[in-house]
Amino acid sequence: MTLAERQAALVAALAGAGDVPAGFDAARVRAAASALAFKRARAVSQAWPGTRAMLGDDYRKRFAEYASIAPIPQHGGPLADGRAFVRYLAERMPLRDDVTLQALSVDLQARSWPRVRAAWLHDAQCVVVATGDYRVRLRLPFLRR
Repeated sequence: MTLAERQAALVAALAGAGDVPAGFDAARVRAAASALAFKRARAVSQAWPGTRAMLGDDYRKRFAEYASIAPIPQHGGPLADGRAFVRYLAERMPLRDDVTLQALSVDLQARSWPRVRAAWLHDAQCVVVATGDYRVRLRLPFLRR
């Protein structure tokens, strides 16, 4: 095994995506992997506090499930990692409005404004925001008459 292959195997083990390579202390590698996973979850919870609040005590469990199948994004840091986590959650459960708004805000920063359309629905006291990829219908309870 070449040095590059050993390094790749160690990185995979630290990311929780592979076995501990031969020649490394398995307990120490698992401890380091656990610390890195905790740091990743904490960074995402700081960038996406609404998601942390929405999930409550289930946050660590849900994030661990997501992290086991999703690599750390190459660009964008915790904000991008959190956005991918929110996509993961949206496929499995309804999201709170504040989380949906934050996701929309992050998406809009990466898009050009002409692609965004909004329609106000007076009777339902909500707004529908549409981009090229999806529509979001947001209830705005604070605007009730």
